[in-house]
Amino acid sequence: MLNREDGLPLYAQLVEDLRSGIEAGRWPVGSRLPSERELCRQFDVSRITVRHAIDTAVREGLVERVHGVGTFVARPPVEQALDRINSFERTLAERGLVAATSVHSSTVTVGDLALTSILRLDAAESVTNLQLVGTGNEEPVVFYDSFFPQDVGEEMARAAEHAQEKGDPFSTLDLYRDPVRVAPDRLEQTFEAMVADRTLAALLAVPEGWPVLRVTSVMSQSGRPIEYRLASYRGDRYRFAVDRGLPASS
Repeated sequence: MLNREDGLPLYAQLVEDLRSGIEAGRWPVGSRLPSERELCRQFDVSRITVRHAIDTAVREGLVERVHGVGTFVARPPVEQALDRINSFERTLAERGLVAATSVHSSTVTVGDLALTSILRLDAAESVTNLQLVGTGNEEPVVFYDSFFPQDVGEEMARAAEHAQEKGDPFSTLDLYRDPVRVAPDRLEQTFEAMVADRTLAALLAVPEGWPVLRVTSVMSQSGRPIEYRLASYRGDRYRFAVDRGLPASS
């Protein structure tokens, strides 16, 4: 039973009860939750309260609705540590997901002023744009949009096509693992929350306005920028974690 004297709203208490039950294994991943009517009876709350709780749990990635079937416990989001670099395949495998990557497009274009500045190229110099879609268990989880100086980009585009033909899961960072290929020795990243526009929503198979984690990366070798990448992760399927030491208190 929920505590009506608690300052926490009833729907929020129900979400926490669902979270605790999922973490305790009362409802394993993939299992169906009780119906709205059953939850109303079990917790002695209105259907509006139950629906608000389920909506919140869906947004937080705890559960997912299957239209006409019911509400099911969602698989925990992929967690990527920021203190080390894992391959795309290993990152997803640690969450029990089968990774795959497809090349969405590979083109040569003229860089705009901002892009050529980031890559330290001459104005209007050509750049290679490589776009990849990464999936876990055949569900899109990330869209990579990378730009390279043309000499680097030609090699990376060939490597991406070759990896796709072999059926290897990969991100652009994985492609650099070939010792013959130019590889970055420095990685600068920024992180921000955003929502998917119509194009990105279609690529990630989510509704327009869906929460997305955007990671912007600049990779360099010996001071030369060799890749500018925008990686857009589904907010309900990905999270980032870091373990930091703290200075001793004086």
